[in-house]
Amino acid sequence: MEQAGKWLVIAEKPSVAADITKALGGFEKKEGYFESQDYLVTWAVGHLLELLSPEDIDPKYKSWLLKDLPIIPAVFQYKPKDEQKERLKTIKDLVKNHELQGFINACDAGREGELIFREVYEFCASKKSIQRLWLQSMTLDSIRKEFRELKSGSDFDHLWDAARCRAESDWLIGMNATRAMTRRLKSRFEKGSWSVGRVQTPTLALLVKREMDILKHRPEPFWTVEGRFSTPTHEYSAQWFDPDFKKTQAAEEEESAAVREKEDRIFSHAKLESIVSELNTHKNLSAAKETRKESKETAPQLFDLTMLQREANRRYGMSASRTLQAAQRLYEKHKLLTYPRTDSKFLPEDYVEVCDNIFKRYSESASEFSKFCTRIIKNGMLNKDRIFNNKMVSDHFAIIPTGEVPDKPLEGDDQRIYELVIRRFLAAFMPPAVWAKVERITKIKSHHFRTRVQDLTTPGWREVYGLDTDEESRLPKLDGVGADGSAAVKTEEIIPQEHATKPAPRITEAKLLSLMENAGRSVSDEEIADALKEKGIGTPATRAEVIENLIGKSYVMRTGKALKPVAKGIRLVDVLCRIPVDVLASVELTGEMEFDLKRMEKGEKTRAEFMQNMTNFTTDVVEKARSFDYDGIYANELPLGTCPQCKNGKIIESFWVYKCTDNPTCEFVIWKEKNQRYVDRSLVADVLAKGVCGPFEFMTSGGTPFEAWVGPGGRGLLLHDAEGKPMEQSGTAEMSIIHEEVLPTTFFNVPARVVETETAFICEFGVLDPAAEAVVEEKPKKAASRKKAAAAAAETEDSAAAKKTAKSRAKSKGPRKVTARMPKILCGRPMSIDDFKLYVTTGATPAITDFKSKKGRPFAAILQIKANGNFEFKFQSRKKLVAEAAGEEGQTPPEKKPARKTTSKAKVVKKTAETSTVESKV
Repeated sequence: MEQAGKWLVIAEKPSVAADITKALGGFEKKEGYFESQDYLVTWAVGHLLELLSPEDIDPKYKSWLLKDLPIIPAVFQYKPKDEQKERLKTIKDLVKNHELQGFINACDAGREGELIFREVYEFCASKKSIQRLWLQSMTLDSIRKEFRELKSGSDFDHLWDAARCRAESDWLIGMNATRAMTRRLKSRFEKGSWSVGRVQTPTLALLVKREMDILKHRPEPFWTVEGRFSTPTHEYSAQWFDPDFKKTQAAEEEESAAVREKEDRIFSHAKLESIVSELNTHKNLSAAKETRKESKETAPQLFDLTMLQREANRRYGMSASRTLQAAQRLYEKHKLLTYPRTDSKFLPEDYVEVCDNIFKRYSESASEFSKFCTRIIKNGMLNKDRIFNNKMVSDHFAIIPTGEVPDKPLEGDDQRIYELVIRRFLAAFMPPAVWAKVERITKIKSHHFRTRVQDLTTPGWREVYGLDTDEESRLPKLDGVGADGSAAVKTEEIIPQEHATKPAPRITEAKLLSLMENAGRSVSDEEIADALKEKGIGTPATRAEVIENLIGKSYVMRTGKALKPVAKGIRLVDVLCRIPVDVLASVELTGEMEFDLKRMEKGEKTRAEFMQNMTNFTTDVVEKARSFDYDGIYANELPLGTCPQCKNGKIIESFWVYKCTDNPTCEFVIWKEKNQRYVDRSLVADVLAKGVCGPFEFMTSGGTPFEAWVGPGGRGLLLHDAEGKPMEQSGTAEMSIIHEEVLPTTFFNVPARVVETETAFICEFGVLDPAAEAVVEEKPKKAASRKKAAAAAAETEDSAAAKKTAKSRAKSKGPRKVTARMPKILCGRPMSIDDFKLYVTTGATPAITDFKSKKGRPFAAILQIKANGNFEFKFQSRKKLVAEAAGEEGQTPPEKKPARKTTSKAKVVKKTAETSTVESKV
């Protein structure tokens, strides 16, 4: 290519820039770029710019106000990311080069790569021409070939439009819906936002749907029947089943029903007794027949990122984020893997030689994989048609090892992921594994028992994973087989076994990644499903971030390998569906967008038309979020039962609670979350209908699951243990009671019940008169106006004013119960039951000198009770208390060293003698 000046080549990653320089040759490395006679080669690091935030557009948007929504920028503008300003400066300096002829876009061959380059190009405000390098293979020959066949940048304008529209529509929906839902749903004491996003919210909805099925599930007893049989050479067991079993329509349509109904389950005890009786009567008439088939298991495909994340989660319990971070380190730092953020399981067709060289390098190494590489070289690479396919390579290809051998042993996640990739790479080119599948049917009269086993006869590709290749058959062949293929066997025992149905398991991270990848399968519209088929929701590079976002936003928590949506996440999906803007919680929105974006890439839809549709959609979402009525969205729900407290009103559902209606004086409420379990309608209905019921799964504040029975108690729900005893709540964890007693009088002049649990002491005071609380409560630093009046009156000992204030508070608050809690270990000091009893009877503990701060420094304080039951620290001079204690014991306090500056020392003494107050809630 004849050139009058230099072309600025911008790659998406440093590694691609380095590969380009190797392919073209003649480059000198400079600070942040490479230079040759014809080219300047530099790189981005993903997106270097981001869309302006609302507050960047106008400072008034710093306050999230409903009246300012929707925020629809006239023009979407970009700003440099904080961490990428130096990279952008390097590129801008290169653009100023007087020899610059134009740009070559060498970013990834896809929509996002086009956007990354165009953002930088627009930011540099250059009018020079653009050419496009469309790389789908990173071999040096492929790079040289594509440089000889550069395309005009204008050929990809439609791709740029689609990329811009995707980014801007995500901004419109996410920013506006998040602000609208946060303003409507966030409570006064809650931190964080109620985030909504095009990918994030449908992903959350997948988890919520499964969790609601789990919450609705009630164990149902069923039975199975095991048969023990023997032949002259061996014994075996078999499971009774019904050969005529057919799933009901409900089981076909609903996964939870499918879990319940199976051909070997008996749900009627009378039917069980009939079957067992008949089997025992005719057990001498047993015969068995078996079939043995050979089954070949084809080698697995190479890894794309999603498959790698799923495998790491299944084998090691690693999160998608951890897997991506390890793969990224292996790619960038160790140079052992190819680019990991890929959605392809295939390699370019010109990579056969590359793979051959990788096998040769590993065969010469001292690793455990060398013998497999030698075998592959000897036998030739198998399964090429399933591995090398240009049509199945997008802007990246499958994750494979580079052929580099680690200089030193890898550790931790890096070692695990490296081994997963290299074993999968070797296995992909190896022969199939061969299994002998055996099915033996044993009959006793008209009843059937089945035994199924499979034995690995030829390990094939599975040998790479270290399976025992000498494994013997676990089920010897039947002997004494007659002409009809059956053999007489002896029935040793018939064993009925009782079980209970279980809900479908929670979705693991591996399963969620699969659901996101294959989201189009659940969509009925063929065009939308087709649009989702290639991409799903999210991308391989962003799915891990989406999952971490759901956890960070307090919508989801991890429980082992599984993901559990918490109450906040369930409420969000529930409200979106009721407003209704349920499309925000469905994959159809992504499918519709993807369908239109693909049309745009082909020039069949304009950018203006697409963005107008997105603006209209965003406006509709904001209006529905702004105008919905909290109680109105539950207006069509029937009452769940009669209030167990007033016996008059009906219990209805609202956003935060289930509450009593028709009786304004009743205070009975059931909060929608208890011990990290969302309290759904089915649980409330059970409690109202049956009283104490269960057991149900709950969790401690530390995430440890436990079972408890639930029933109405006080003004809400009360948990019970297996013996029916109430379980006391400590923080957010339910704990069994170790000790309890009743104190006839306390600091509040009312009786109280003191309880000791595993982690805390708890005191439930009788009903308090708010007038009495005014005597105890001191002035907070920032008090409401009526509290200021009470504090001021108390300080001036104006009894009339104090009385008036107390009456005012009594009128506004009414009589109420107070609960005091104290952890058994407080600031590093074990607290005793005697400490606690003294605290609730006198209102304070004696001065305690051996508390420890977060930094491990000892301090002294008195614990004083507040009117709300919480305690506060009244800090004391620890030196003085220790000295006094030593004097009381007949010891001579240590002499104080003379101070160099008397005035300064006096100030210090005065300061330490002061008492400061800090309120602590436990």
